[in-house]
Amino acid sequence: MEEGELKALLKELGLNKYEVNAYLTLIKQGPLTAGELASLSKVPQPRIYDVVRSLMGKGFVAVTSERPKKIVPLDPEKVLGAMEKSYLKKVELAKKELKAMYNPHESHREVIVVKSKTTLENYIKEAIKNVKYHLSLAIPSQLLEKVAPLLKTKSREVTIDLFVYGEKEVPKIADKIRVREVEDPIILIQDKALGIYAPPEAFKSKEQTIKGYALIIKDKNLLFMLDRYFYHALWPTGELIYKKKGKIKLPKSYIHIRSLVEDIRDHNLIGSEIEVHGKFVKSREPVHLTGKIIDFFESEGKVISNITIETKDGKRYVVGGWNASLEDIEADLMILKG
Repeated sequence: MEEGELKALLKELGLNKYEVNAYLTLIKQGPLTAGELASLSKVPQPRIYDVVRSLMGKGFVAVTSERPKKIVPLDPEKVLGAMEKSYLKKVELAKKELKAMYNPHESHREVIVVKSKTTLENYIKEAIKNVKYHLSLAIPSQLLEKVAPLLKTKSREVTIDLFVYGEKEVPKIADKIRVREVEDPIILIQDKALGIYAPPEAFKSKEQTIKGYALIIKDKNLLFMLDRYFYHALWPTGELIYKKKGKIKLPKSYIHIRSLVEDIRDHNLIGSEIEVHGKFVKSREPVHLTGKIIDFFESEGKVISNITIETKDGKRYVVGGWNASLEDIEADLMILKG
């Protein structure tokens, strides 16, 4: 490191120009009298005693009791170590006090614009931690390394569809994994509650500021469109490299009808009991019922999926998913009981 860069660092730590020159001179030369220090460091003679007193107060130097008195530089590792501890304590105290004062008005906004990489990464990690049923995620391989432990933990509890840009060697931390070399936007959809959309180059530069901006989305219509983009424009373009196999553990909860229909088809679940929470399409009145699956439908490209259930009293209902318009019921949550 050039001496000019070191001087700049010391100034960032709170030393002024004269204090930096004096301290570096002492580090190089060892103990000096005030006169010697003023001469070698080029600190004006009238200022040297003020500079020494300031360095003593900040913990950088000590003064001997011998005559003539000498200024002694203290061990830089101990000095900076003490500063680090003090700084971290102040940061923690500030965090605690600011958190108590913080009014999270942003959480009520439908769309939040983010420019900081750290903030974006924190939103992504929190969304993964908070997912309850289903996570859809498209990220570059370098970002996957940072969130893989979270995904591994969550994969035991929820359904995860993972799309990775770059590497084909991806750990088995999702129900389905697709990969592609060419990057597209970073996308995350947590349940039907939160979406994240960021440019592909968001984490490429060394700068802390994102080129462009990222969006944190809570608007239901925008989330629906983001979900459609993920599954109908992006998802089919990747190579499927992993799909979880084995029997389904029941009961299993679904918030997406397409996932339920896929399991019904793959595991021959016609006749299974299912509990549906949702609303009637025409009246928008809430509905909660239980019945048996007697049929399912899946259009080409999986744009439309639905199931038909029959209740104990013989009534039949066609159940659709998010924003259903052609079916009898729009399901918010479906619990497959077996």
